[in-house]
Amino acid sequence: MTYGDGADQWRLLDTHIRTWWDEDLVTAHEEDVRADTNALYLPEPYASGGGRVGPDWYRSMFAWDTWFANLALLVHDRTDLVRAHTVNYLSMVERFGFMPNANQAALCTRSQTPVFPDGIARYLRVTGDLALAHRAYAGLVTEYTGYWNADHHSTACGLATNTDLGDPVLDPRLAAEAETGLDWTPIYDGDVRRIAPLLTNCALVRYAEVLAELADLLGRPDEARGWRADAEQRAETVRRLCWDEEQGFFFDYDHMAGRRLPHWSLCGFWPLWAGVATPEQARRSADALERFRTPHGLAVTDRPLPSPHDGVPNADIQWMYPAGWAPLVIVAGWGLDRYGLHAAGRAAVEGFVELMVRHYGSTGELYEKYNVVTGGLELPNERYGGIKLHGWTSAAAVLLGRRIYEDTPVPDLLAGAEQRA
Repeated sequence: MTYGDGADQWRLLDTHIRTWWDEDLVTAHEEDVRADTNALYLPEPYASGGGRVGPDWYRSMFAWDTWFANLALLVHDRTDLVRAHTVNYLSMVERFGFMPNANQAALCTRSQTPVFPDGIARYLRVTGDLALAHRAYAGLVTEYTGYWNADHHSTACGLATNTDLGDPVLDPRLAAEAETGLDWTPIYDGDVRRIAPLLTNCALVRYAEVLAELADLLGRPDEARGWRADAEQRAETVRRLCWDEEQGFFFDYDHMAGRRLPHWSLCGFWPLWAGVATPEQARRSADALERFRTPHGLAVTDRPLPSPHDGVPNADIQWMYPAGWAPLVIVAGWGLDRYGLHAAGRAAVEGFVELMVRHYGSTGELYEKYNVVTGGLELPNERYGGIKLHGWTSAAAVLLGRRIYEDTPVPDLLAGAEQRA
């Protein structure tokens, strides 16, 4: 395969991704679980991030990875798979009280960034699946109140932290950091349990909004008002504690020290994705894009940072400059477009899209992460090398490719998926 015109190459990639969803299907049925004692039963097939190309451990259904895939599946009109993923997610919540990090027995001591409920709401808008709405509401209330607002996630500042309930292998600091999905990163100074992360709390703002939407759908207006009040209270706290007026950007908050962390990262765009930022805060955040811009897209951080995990086994940093990761690029571009900052929204994603398409043109594959400084696949900071990956990188190709080659911002694209129903 050779690299040609970017738009044509992207269209070919998008066509291939439509077939990959089915080629990447994995089951965790009774016979599968008997063959792999670490796997946890799931009732429905799912499109795993690793699928047929990634390492064996990436054939599990991961909590936040699957949300990104669901967004692309909605654009591809694959509500059947979104429903299957949702049923699997709810089955885990009904079993454990939360969706574990993935359907692996070894990963049941924590969850991951709680964005999946957003995809459930979008699926219900498209399908009007009232039966699933009733089941989803019950499960999500359980997870939101009993897990994400439980004592082990609560802090005195009113925001949530991340933690782990007893991973038998990982250092507790790493296990807690794994719950953010950023395994591993320097931006939390080595112990996220001290931190109220932006991505976690912005996801929880959206989670409460989803609960309000489902409560309205099910004719529970008083409950809906309560969930909306919960969302606004958390959003106000994020604005008060995490916004730095002098720097003009959002930063993660150290709830133990009572101060914002100094590290510039793409996580500062999560408040735009969640609608937490004011219009002026969004405008000023757009000015920070230049800090992260490289020849081939946005890097996770504005510069290399020293590892805060020195001496901790298996703690190689990978969520840091010069790495570019699909999920954070999606969130940054989406957040800017949400506020009508369309030039910035396009600028946030175009380099990464071109990089994905170029590598697809030469290899026929997508990858978990890219070196956005050199434009290659090798990174100086990574845990296990550059692996092939579909999942959220496929989602970036579907969503952000339309942003660049069809000039359709992600909010409009997803709204269009709802209107096609």
